[in-house]
Amino acid sequence: MLFVSACDLSSIRLGAPDPVPPPLEVVDAVPSDPSETGSAPTFSGTATTVAGLGDPTVPGLWMETPLVSSQQMGRVRSASGTEVTLTLRPIAGEASSGSRLSIDAMRALGAPLTELIEVQVTAAS
Repeated sequence: MLFVSACDLSSIRLGAPDPVPPPLEVVDAVPSDPSETGSAPTFSGTATTVAGLGDPTVPGLWMETPLVSSQQMGRVRSASGTEVTLTLRPIAGEASSGSRLSIDAMRALGAPLTELIEVQVTAAS
């Protein structure tokens, strides 16, 4: 047996509709001048950075680093001399800020996943 209760609609007031909010203003959030981003120029040398584990759910060989302003290929060498070629992905921050390595890159370098490691970064030629 199914019971359906009746709603008391006597307390609902019908009146003027709520005012319509003004339309949203669209603002160009992307700077037209690359110098406005504050990003480092494209990486073309060798630098040392401290890196930790990045998002372990994102597959592949990559390093997120403020050393680059656009995605590019690079090589990373650990203190033990192990090297891996990977994709350098830009993140916000000063060039001296730390970086994040993919879980695949950490494993390829033989680095402990729970520690920060110092790596030497070189632009791939």
